[in-house]
Amino acid sequence: MRFQSILTFARTLAFFLCFAACCCVNAQAQMFAPEKINPELLTKAWSARWVTVPGGSPVEYGIYHFRRMFELGSRPASFVVHVTGDNRYQLFVNGQRVAAGPARGDLNHWKFETLDLAPYLRNGKNVLAAVVWNYGRLAPEAQLTNQTGFLLQGDAAIERTVDTNASWKCVRNEAYAPLPVTHGEMRGYFVAGPGERIDGARYPWDWQEIEYDDSAWTMAQVVSPGAPRDARDAPNRWMLVPRDIPLMEERPERILSVRQASGTVTVPTLFRASQSRFKFRRAQIRACC
Repeated sequence: MRFQSILTFARTLAFFLCFAACCCVNAQAQMFAPEKINPELLTKAWSARWVTVPGGSPVEYGIYHFRRMFELGSRPASFVVHVTGDNRYQLFVNGQRVAAGPARGDLNHWKFETLDLAPYLRNGKNVLAAVVWNYGRLAPEAQLTNQTGFLLQGDAAIERTVDTNASWKCVRNEAYAPLPVTHGEMRGYFVAGPGERIDGARYPWDWQEIEYDDSAWTMAQVVSPGAPRDARDAPNRWMLVPRDIPLMEERPERILSVRQASGTVTVPTLFRASQSRFKFRRAQIRACC
């Protein structure tokens, strides 16, 4: 499969591109079986709220970040949460990506992932961070949607301190722009979503890290409570059900070749085979996995 991305930079950036050179990550949180979920969460409304970023269209294209700082007196033996998003989300704990989802479903069976985050937590300050994509009218044919939203629910009392609500911070990532592909360009039926153009000068680098300064971010806007499919008087169209398939297997895949590079950039030969750092000022890079 060919993955193409165009990165446009307005200033010099020096950073490790080991994550860009991987088609997949090699870490995933442990997913719990449905029978281990707190049974109340399968029949009653949740304490967590669906949240979104205020001020924008809830149904148009956009990429959004959410963060929640919290402190722990000691590292817990387990820290189980249930998480989902609309359209798609990735969850990070203390800078490390631990899950992506949700599994495909429909509004009557909106899937959530159940994860134990304990291995990624530490004594003292911690941060949960998520990125949510809404592809709007450009979404893949398989993508059903209600509106932009993110939801994280703690399984028990200790984890419910990080439930999504108005205490979470959020921001729209203005660095992204869609690169749509039309039926005409493909000369046939096309069901996948768009590519993405990312302006590195506008990207909030390290937004998932504990040390990131989110003081300029706004507080999340509450949409409505989360609720399972079997709850009475559902407060919204997302009827939540546990994910019923395993998390996707993920492993590092090095980029095999750099197809094209233009601008003030020299790509080291070792970049294709191992982690390596290089600088570029303003450039376009096309790479193939």
